[in-house]
Amino acid sequence: MIQTDQKKGQTIKEIRAREKQEAEKDLRAKCEKWAVEKIGDSELKSLSNRYKGLWYLPILDDDGNVELCLILQPINRHILSYASTKISEEGLYVFLESCLRECMVAGDIEIIDQDEYFIPAAMKFNDILQEKKAALVKR
Repeated sequence: MIQTDQKKGQTIKEIRAREKQEAEKDLRAKCEKWAVEKIGDSELKSLSNRYKGLWYLPILDDDGNVELCLILQPINRHILSYASTKISEEGLYVFLESCLRECMVAGDIEIIDQDEYFIPAAMKFNDILQEKKAALVKR
């Protein structure tokens, strides 16, 4: 039997998870810095308290810096209900645009208005819709 001299926390899975957390922490710090510069620290705290948390939806440049960003409130059933009226008549992208517009509390509206930013933002916005996991299991 071959034995390796691995220390705890050194498996590939653990290393990848740690790198992912570090990258997310770095991006969050960049978004925080952008938000404080854009709207101020006290306004950011006020919005976070009012909506019980906020989401950042940044557009990154080639160097990984925040080029544009939206600050979004968490989605709720009222926003989904309104946006769902759009999906049957006008399609998925109008639904996503409606959700983004309703969730937006601050930031760069160009993300919603310009296709070069909207399409990648809409693809990432799905993450806010799947904050919690659910399952449907037949007995």
